[in-house]
Amino acid sequence: MLNLPTIAELQVAVGATTDPALKRLLADRLADTINCGLQELTHVLVVEVGDSEQAIVDAVGFSPLVSRIDGVRNSPDWDWIERHDGWWELLYTVGNDGFAYILLVEDAERSPLAKFCRSEGPSR
Repeated sequence: MLNLPTIAELQVAVGATTDPALKRLLADRLADTINCGLQELTHVLVVEVGDSEQAIVDAVGFSPLVSRIDGVRNSPDWDWIERHDGWWELLYTVGNDGFAYILLVEDAERSPLAKFCRSEGPSR
């Protein structure tokens, strides 16, 4: 798991990541964040195949497998989902100031979160 709560950590991750698809996604999110003036309002979390649900909760304060609204399990409440080459991108906005969590989820068979994205997200 890569927990990137600041723009500086996101910049470092772009330079350090060796997976080409993930590097491209991180670089795109970095550029979007800067272009939209959201440097202080974006938290990126890269969820890899072995990462536990509890580790995600520890990083961002909620589980993407449980609705933040009513606590129902396997009820998606993301604001945006998109499938990329080997990754899912989930966007969760929080409040009215523009803050968002961006979860980049490795699309691997052994990942319960990726399985959830495949079953509830758009087909591509």
